[in-house]
Amino acid sequence: MATPLRVLMLEDQPADAELLLSELRRAGFAPVWERVETEMDYRAHLHAGLDVILADYVLPQFDAVQALQIMKERGLDLPFIVVSGTISDETAVECMKQGAADYLLNDRLARLGQAVIHALHETRVRQERQQAEAALRASEAHKAAILDSAIDGIITIDQAGTIIEFNTAAERLFGIPRTAAVGQPMVELIIPPSLRERHRRGLAHYLATGAGPILGTWLETLALHADGTEFPIEISTTRVGAEEPVLFTGFLRDISERKHAEAALQAKNDELRAMSAQLWQAAKLATMGELAASIAHELNNPLATVLLRIESLLAQANVDTPQWRALTVIEQEVERMGQLVANLLHFSRHSQPQRASVDVREELENTLALIQYHLRNHRITVIRQFAPKLPLVHADRQQLRQVFLNLVTNASDAMPQGGTLTLEVSMGLQESDVHAVVMTFTDTGVGIAPADMPKVMEPFFTTKPEGQGTGLGLSICRRIVHEHGGTMELRSTLGQGTTICLALPIRED
Repeated sequence: MATPLRVLMLEDQPADAELLLSELRRAGFAPVWERVETEMDYRAHLHAGLDVILADYVLPQFDAVQALQIMKERGLDLPFIVVSGTISDETAVECMKQGAADYLLNDRLARLGQAVIHALHETRVRQERQQAEAALRASEAHKAAILDSAIDGIITIDQAGTIIEFNTAAERLFGIPRTAAVGQPMVELIIPPSLRERHRRGLAHYLATGAGPILGTWLETLALHADGTEFPIEISTTRVGAEEPVLFTGFLRDISERKHAEAALQAKNDELRAMSAQLWQAAKLATMGELAASIAHELNNPLATVLLRIESLLAQANVDTPQWRALTVIEQEVERMGQLVANLLHFSRHSQPQRASVDVREELENTLALIQYHLRNHRITVIRQFAPKLPLVHADRQQLRQVFLNLVTNASDAMPQGGTLTLEVSMGLQESDVHAVVMTFTDTGVGIAPADMPKVMEPFFTTKPEGQGTGLGLSICRRIVHEHGGTMELRSTLGQGTTICLALPIRED
């Protein structure tokens, strides 16, 4: 939502005024404005309710220096920014000496929004300091009432660093009663040990030179609570008066909630960036799947042609000759390639879930045939331990193959130097003694760290290097198994391997 901003513009060119308004809107402001060209109009529209004054340095009958002087005569403290087409450094310095908050050239208006924000902030800080100095000059009773009504903690110290004022908000902020704070060295009371030496050096440098980082606008640092905990604060320090003895007043506010909110926002932004990257990776994988299906379609025709030619040659060759045996081997390999293409097309085909009676051993074999080259290329040895007799399960054949393909691929990725994948299929029981077919996938890979175990099945979480996984495989597997009324469990030991156990219920019919 745009921030309202009451603007008075000294500008004789409407087009230039529109440029200023455009830059203010771009910076997030909603300007409510008046444009004047003469001294009479300027005096008529000058009032304390304005937020900022934007003035061209030279007008036909008026200029910015005169406008600044009139504002001072009125006793107004408003941000005054000079905007001009051409202005020398000497002129700009003179404007700043006269009280201008900033100056800009017409060809550098992109900085206007930031200049206004800075000027408003500096005016607010200056006014707060003036109010504090006025309060300190008032009677002690009146001063105490003002200090104790302040929302921010206010602490005043002398040049030795001893606390001489500690308001009610400071008591709440640090958990220290005023009676226990007044007369104590501030550095030992509310400054963390790691920052004390820096504070002492800063105070000594200012007292010796009259300059240094001890004074300034709002700064973020750490403070010490009475219970010994450190927490973030924002502080603005000012010197009270110019006479001796030297006094300093600090305005302090707890920004713990803001820091927590910023950290939460940063974490959420990081999460969104990670999710966006994972979604992009998933989209790329989906595109590759469609491409693979398209290529598989294209392979079917030449494979059929090759198979027909081989059959023709076999019909012409004599049985048990070397040529006949070679052609037979070629025929078997072409048929195997055709089966791989058929499996790939079946896996990539989009369709509604269609459940039927399925032998999980057969689907496991089909999945292994589909990625046999991948396993062989990665030096993965597959050990099958299938029970000889098993009932069928009622399941979607394509979804089961997706689960098996994900699990076998994950196991292969976990064994980059090669290894053994043991597939075991047997009868078992689910909870409530429901009979089930149990499938166990055990690899000898790198395993999963204990800290990652609670998160491995969450969507978009992956332990693979960037670009090698979407973090969706296990979460999709778990969803498919649960939709079939089954269970999925994972056990892993870092450096020794991982075991995933699936159980699918057997229907009584």
